Amino acid sequence: MVGHPQGLPGDQCTALGASVPHGWLLSPYSGCATVSSRQEIKRYIRESLGLAPQSVPAPTFPMEGHLCDFPLWSYSRKRATVTSLHVDYEDGTFLTIRAPEGMPGPRFPGYLDVLLFCGYRHLVLDDHVELSMYTILKTLGLDPRSGRNLQHLRRDMDRAFSLSIKTNRFIHPETGTRTHIDYFRVLRRMRLADDGRRTSTFYFDDLFVHSLRHGYLKRLDWDFCLALDTRGKPLARFLYAHIAKRLGGKSMYIRRLEGFLRDVGLGYALHQPPKRRTELVKETLYPALDLVKGHGFRHYDVDDGGNIFFLP
Repeated sequence: MVGHPQGLPGDQCTALGASVPHGWLLSPYSGCATVSSRQEIKRYIRESLGLAPQSVPAPTFPMEGHLCDFPLWSYSRKRATVTSLHVDYEDGTFLTIRAPEGMPGPRFPGYLDVLLFCGYRHLVLDDHVELSMYTILKTLGLDPRSGRNLQHLRRDMDRAFSLSIKTNRFIHPETGTRTHIDYFRVLRRMRLADDGRRTSTFYFDDLFVHSLRHGYLKRLDWDFCLALDTRGKPLARFLYAHIAKRLGGKSMYIRRLEGFLRDVGLGYALHQPPKRRTELVKETLYPALDLVKGHGFRHYDVDDGGNIFFLP
């Protein structure tokens, strides 16, 4: 049932980053929140019995298929000169990214997070999101009036548009097996307004939209993702999704440290002398993992055998 119960304002709209009350559904036809009658009845019963209201779950958005599910940027300082990335995973699958314009910058994960979260309702019915660049920057706590911020956003979206991805990691939803190599771009078209205050349009690849509509996507805590995005922590943002996905419902996720570094786009550290490699891991990887600890996982450590493991 779609509608507004008596006593609730029918024009109460959800703001960007605001929590959606438990049981409320986002209508694909408007920007307002609607509520299912069964959940509303439960709420009134709890109130009549003097019980405390149930806690409101943190707002979430899909993860798998999101650009941030892949290590699409190089974490070195020379992103513009990095034009390709190849990762071989422990299960025999692979990922190849070609970026002729260079890899996007460290703010890029935040741009995509805002697009996906704010446009989720529209992607259920359509293949594009309409949002102004001012809104994207403002949501991330960046000054939308800054010409430099707008320039960086345009540059990174331009680089993202030129990206092509080749992978055999997608699992067929019906057979549960991997049978094909997919070639795709996550963004197939963009219309960026000359004026950042005007609406721009971002068209997503049909592979991503198909996964979104059929519910194959896992979900992440939007508030925590936004906190990492606003602090400019792209590696921690990626690790949050990466480790949460691999832990799943398992009691432990374990991986050789060398393989883990390749998985998360830090494979360049393996080409350094041992001492420098250790320094890079301590300076880059461990601080990012510490930011995520308590959210995507409870504990992590590296054993004497060179394995890194995570506990949920």
